[in-house]
Amino acid sequence: MKTLREHPLVRRHLDGPGGISALLPIAVPMIISQIFDTLMTFVDRLYLAYVGKEEIAACMSGGITAWLCMTLFVGIIGYSSTIVAHHYGAKRFRECPLVVYQGLLLAVLSYPLVLVVASFASRIFTSGGHDPVLAELELQYFWYMAFGGILALLRTAVASFFAGIGKTKVIMWANSTALLVNLVANYVLIFGKLGLPAMGLKGAAIGTLMASATMTVVICVAFLREIRRAPYSATWADVHYNWRNLRALLRFGLPNGVENLLGMGSFVAVVTSFNSYGANVAAATTIVFSWDLVSFFPLIGIQVGVCTLVGQCMGAKNPAGAEQAAYSGFKLALVYSGLALVIFCTIPQVLVGIFTPDNVPGLDYGAVRELAVQMLRLAALYLMFDGIVLVSSGALRGAGDTLWVMIVGTILQWTNAGVVLIGVHVMQWQPIYAWLVFVFAIMTTSAVVFMRFKHGKWKSITMLEPVEEGSA
Repeated sequence: MKTLREHPLVRRHLDGPGGISALLPIAVPMIISQIFDTLMTFVDRLYLAYVGKEEIAACMSGGITAWLCMTLFVGIIGYSSTIVAHHYGAKRFRECPLVVYQGLLLAVLSYPLVLVVASFASRIFTSGGHDPVLAELELQYFWYMAFGGILALLRTAVASFFAGIGKTKVIMWANSTALLVNLVANYVLIFGKLGLPAMGLKGAAIGTLMASATMTVVICVAFLREIRRAPYSATWADVHYNWRNLRALLRFGLPNGVENLLGMGSFVAVVTSFNSYGANVAAATTIVFSWDLVSFFPLIGIQVGVCTLVGQCMGAKNPAGAEQAAYSGFKLALVYSGLALVIFCTIPQVLVGIFTPDNVPGLDYGAVRELAVQMLRLAALYLMFDGIVLVSSGALRGAGDTLWVMIVGTILQWTNAGVVLIGVHVMQWQPIYAWLVFVFAIMTTSAVVFMRFKHGKWKSITMLEPVEEGSA
């Protein structure tokens, strides 16, 4: 008698180079990693909810603006994982560490540019019409995150190796270690424990950087150990500039970085627009996005798994396996986002209540709670569409179709942001109407990106150049 695993219908979904069985070992550790990463920011905002409305809002707006300054370079460097995946699928194992070295070179060269960009971006808080108290806190948190950006740049380059070869458990363990550091350090520094003074938002920034440094060290040590082994067998002589891999990284990674930058820019524009309504709306938006990230970042883990598996299949010249990997990703994403949708729709009061305590003297979260519940219910509408757009774009990026994703993604995201900006600042919409437009735009974007995936042009893209005989 056949078991369920042996049933032909089940095997059709599970087996094969792009089946769910191949995707899960890559995607699950990345999903857990993204959950841990999300929990770090989630806990920061939860702690700060007991400090003040302005602090919880500044943590989000200051943090994402600092990330905006880095996202171009992180997008370029992070594309190393896809190039590593292509080399790995093509069994060009000695090339895998070489790609990472080019990413590390870009990380070091880009950090001064990040600080230059940050000096201009820091003006957004005062020019965006924010309350002076909120703007001062945003600026404080922003500069801590911007100066600590070198950690994110280096970590992105090294983590791309493990994502590309499919050993994502290493990234998971690095994230879990960082989460423990974050939980303890932020609690001690924010509230002033173990004889230290209470630092509030400043303590949250320092604790977050301590966790970031921990994650970077763990993953770098793991990388140095891994590349010494077969089939990589790398030595210090292999640590050098390589134009062939750097050119591929810039050619395919630059559109990816630009799309990340402009997409994050549109998101920052939306967040700062909502923050201009005042502390109550800013706090409500931060709470909703905190829960949104809980559902969103695990989908990023699925996207990374799809991108890696598509890259490996394309490197092995197996486009059918790459397509199967994408559909495996759609199945996982829809199951996960469906569960999140049910939770958001059924218990929004409970979710919002975690961030809106009633027992803090001098803080009244009544108005915040009412608005956040409405916004969270509307956010449930786009969760499944988030999954579709992330898996579709992950498959396109894994195959190298990054230029189309950049152009169309940017147009759609900035159209959305432009409508929200006009609605908030010119037409004086109520916050809930502006939020509804934001939700509808995400749903539209997912349909456009999915149609590009279905068209199948990405299957004909060639990413790897031939390796000259004797070259590394």
